[in-house]
Amino acid sequence: MQDRQSRERREEEDARIDWGIILSVMVLAIIGMLSIYVAASHDTSTMSVPRTLISQAMWYAIGIGAIIFIMQFDAEQLWKVAPIAYGLGITLLVLVLIFYSRAYALKTGAKSWLAFGPLTFQPSEVMKPAYILMLGRVVAQHNAEFYEHTIKTDWNLIGKLALWTLPVAVLLKLQNDFGTMLVFFAILSGVILVSGVSWKILAPLFGGAAFLGTAGILLAVYGRNLLMAIGFKAYQFARIEAWLNPSASTTGNSYQLWQSMKAIGSGQLFGTGFNHSNVYVPVRESDMIF
Repeated sequence: MQDRQSRERREEEDARIDWGIILSVMVLAIIGMLSIYVAASHDTSTMSVPRTLISQAMWYAIGIGAIIFIMQFDAEQLWKVAPIAYGLGITLLVLVLIFYSRAYALKTGAKSWLAFGPLTFQPSEVMKPAYILMLGRVVAQHNAEFYEHTIKTDWNLIGKLALWTLPVAVLLKLQNDFGTMLVFFAILSGVILVSGVSWKILAPLFGGAAFLGTAGILLAVYGRNLLMAIGFKAYQFARIEAWLNPSASTTGNSYQLWQSMKAIGSGQLFGTGFNHSNVYVPVRESDMIF
């Protein structure tokens, strides 16, 4: 009897593991490590290859540990943990406003990094899973309470989600990290999309968001004074310009973007081989937006 119960428990645990996702993540982790190795080995004047790889491996280990820890909880337990995780994330977003890395703030214009010796840490990365968990809890509890969706209950749900998003948005605004704020808005949009909200609400909601995005781009080009009056900075306009017209300033604001495009293009269809780099790209180990 005991053996049967143990076997059933193991089968239940195995059923909770999505091996397809785990394999995909492992492949991406290996590709990421190889990419960082290539980037670091071509920038030895500013980067240490061993230290960079060890730092990345440490984050992998932390991530694996977090995954194993989270897998010990079922959905009900996760919903109980969600407010604690959210509160911890908010606390970190507040602390970074006080103890942010001055060096990174000078380089990036954002007060969003903590530095511990050679290691750097962005609290908003911790906030992302906590935020997703909290929104998931809100949606699950709302849908359990209102089994039948109506326009009123759907707007009620959107209001709840917006309420939990507001503190995050305010703190990211104080950090001057508009890019990360957009990521959280994208997460919010995804949660709303899969939450069961009626298309009668989704269509005008996302249509309005698309309109505002287009209007924002047009204002960045033709109405800068208005955007500057509400707090936009010169570097944000420069980024939009570089995105809209990357060939306009290939030695200035568009330099990294232009060099990145050249580096990708130099590989043509089949690439030039592992660890062959024909084009210099600044800060090539980091992410960048095309």
